[in-house]
Amino acid sequence: MTETDVAKYLINYTELAKRGELGELVGRENELERLIHILLRSTKNNPLVVGIPGVGKSALIYGLTSFMASEGAPEFLQIKQVVGLNVAAIMLDSKNEEEYAETVKRTLQVIVDNPEAYLLYIKDISFLVNMDTNPENKEPAKFLKLSLMNGKLNCIVESDTANFVAYMEKDHSVMSHIQTLFLEEPTVDESIQIATNLKHTFENHYGVVIPNETIKIACQLSHRYIKQRAFPSKALDLLDDSASLLMMDMAKGMIDPSKNIVEPEYCNRTIAEWTGIPVEKVDAEDKQRLANAEKYLKERVIGQDNAVVVVANAIRRARSGLQDPNRPIGSFLFIGTTGVGKTELAKSLADFMFNDETALLRLDMSEYMERSAVARMVGPAPGQPGYEQGGYLTESVRLKPFQVVLFDEIEKAHPDIMNLMLQLLDEGRLTDGKGITVDFRNTIIILTSNVGANLPAYQRVDALTQYFRPEFINRLDDVVSFHQLNEEHLRLIVDIHLNKLLKRAKNLGYSIVVDDSAKDWFVDEIFTSKFGVRALKRLIQEQVENRLSFLIMQEKVKPGQEVFLNVHPSGRRLQIYTKTVQTTVREEIAPVEFPNEPNDEEISQEMEQIPTSVEPEKIAEQPQMSEDSDAMTPSDLEETQPASNPLSSQMPMTE
Repeated sequence: MTETDVAKYLINYTELAKRGELGELVGRENELERLIHILLRSTKNNPLVVGIPGVGKSALIYGLTSFMASEGAPEFLQIKQVVGLNVAAIMLDSKNEEEYAETVKRTLQVIVDNPEAYLLYIKDISFLVNMDTNPENKEPAKFLKLSLMNGKLNCIVESDTANFVAYMEKDHSVMSHIQTLFLEEPTVDESIQIATNLKHTFENHYGVVIPNETIKIACQLSHRYIKQRAFPSKALDLLDDSASLLMMDMAKGMIDPSKNIVEPEYCNRTIAEWTGIPVEKVDAEDKQRLANAEKYLKERVIGQDNAVVVVANAIRRARSGLQDPNRPIGSFLFIGTTGVGKTELAKSLADFMFNDETALLRLDMSEYMERSAVARMVGPAPGQPGYEQGGYLTESVRLKPFQVVLFDEIEKAHPDIMNLMLQLLDEGRLTDGKGITVDFRNTIIILTSNVGANLPAYQRVDALTQYFRPEFINRLDDVVSFHQLNEEHLRLIVDIHLNKLLKRAKNLGYSIVVDDSAKDWFVDEIFTSKFGVRALKRLIQEQVENRLSFLIMQEKVKPGQEVFLNVHPSGRRLQIYTKTVQTTVREEIAPVEFPNEPNDEEISQEMEQIPTSVEPEKIAEQPQMSEDSDAMTPSDLEETQPASNPLSSQMPMTE
């Protein structure tokens, strides 16, 4: 195969540089000079550029190519052409893997035979070292490796950090013939300079104007919110996407075409689309909302004002920039008995910060009590089952970095997990089983515990030190105590939950009237239950939702009817009934006595004889209603509904 034959299988970057198609290199003068020094060496003159994705490895090599094609380059470099393999063309002409490998080797042979004329640019390191992900390049890799070791090949290689550590660094025979150049991520100021010099690319493409102020804000926003990617790539992508968003608004007629300026507002909107954080929460001018954080949180979290204030202060510190940027937004240990609002505050916080109550990752530490549970959290080691899937915690945060992470009952976790928490709370990052560093700096870490919950506040610290190491407690922003709720707080909580039900029913056409006595009944049940507010949702479901849905399915309650909820005369449960309208007078139908319905005295005697374990009761036989009656009386309800377990209020409820 001659040079003419392999031309279609090569990408000539030198020709692209002469035509101005490679773009320009901004900054990186020291790195460019270092590359030139390596190429001019007599030995180990094969540069290897290593860096995380998006840091500008390809841009640096393109800048080198443009310099080599210029008249200012040393003659030794001017005569060389930078070329790379056109893998797509080779694959298109190959019928199978064997033919593919043979064509690659013949193409490379022409380059190896002319080391003074060609500098091979290797973007895919599987052509130089064996990688499990590219087995078809096994033979070409052997050929290139031998050519490199024999001094017959001059190349420049690009690799991301993960593949360098996993493959290249371990191949000592290859490393002995190349010189490594680690490319660091540019700072925010350097990225602003790079983006300012490259903004004309986007302005010419879109026909818009990008002010320098927009570039500055784009770099600041990408630094603050897109921490899982590297500069300058993430800032340039943000500008590109923002300009595209402006063009869409112009196409929809929302913007006058003459006002083709990419304002900072478009960067805010783009960040909101990327991260899921609403625009009003990204805008730097939204100080009033953060100042009133307590007001919003107290609307949902009743009776825990101290806890709300502590959390709100941490949010403001993070948003103002005073918080340590290398730690999570906030980290708290919530101490309190079950059902006092710890999880509700976590949900409210997720909704307030990220406009999404589901932006809450909840881990029950009772499931992580064994040593093997660490692998479930951060991912198994290489070679172990499930290695490719990663860990539950690290993968969830890597894919959705803006969320609240709740570690429930942290005292039950294995000690190895507690060691992981030290790194997470102190540095805001974790390394998973695949060696990927996951950023937790945009998360809020909440840990809950029942340790010392029943003790006075001044004794809780001593109780905590018996379960948690001092270095663990010291890494937390605050330890927040939750106290028991009084009847006034419980009444407000009952109103909130019942209003949610009434709103859902109203949307379906049903109007529910709740008597004050029914609300008091709920308060009494919660107050006497050891499960606190957690029992409320189950009680509403059991006493109202189940019964009402049963009546709706039997068409004994129809849209437009008023449904009344009050306490049964026995005081043991609630009752639901409707009323009929006769002419202009609204009357309640008189209760109907059924043979199987016990009276209040019998109910009381029955309650005293209930054993510890109660079997579910069977549904009572359904009564027959007259065709001309659409009303449901309290007595009808008792006969048509499944009997309620009187001890059910003492059973746990899954939140």
